[in-house]
Amino acid sequence: MNDIFNTIISFLILFPVVLFIMTFFVAKYFLHKRKRSIGIAADVTTFLLFFSVSHVYSVVFVKNIGFLLIICSLIFGTIMTFFDWRTKSEMEVRPLLRKIWRMLFMLLCLFYAFLWIFGVIRYVLGYIS
Repeated sequence: MNDIFNTIISFLILFPVVLFIMTFFVAKYFLHKRKRSIGIAADVTTFLLFFSVSHVYSVVFVKNIGFLLIICSLIFGTIMTFFDWRTKSEMEVRPLLRKIWRMLFMLLCLFYAFLWIFGVIRYVLGYIS
């Protein structure tokens, strides 16, 4: 039973898009709202993307960036909070945190895709030469 659980977690860390799609369909089934379902799927997947990006980076470059990823996310959140504070008369915490979390989702997705593409190209070039 423990091996099955570890296999599922490992699979989801390697392919977070599967978790996104599964969460989207479950949320869509219960909520019947596409936009809200995408938001929920993005929120759930963002947490997993921290582990996925760190793992793929360590496989491609043989360096661990887990702690650096968290520090960069905190700096990014601080910068977004500063700009939100400068542009609005009154800051609302919950929408700000949601905005930061969704922006982290977009950045982590882009970084994850870049790492996969770079890793595949690097593997193919290593295989050819």
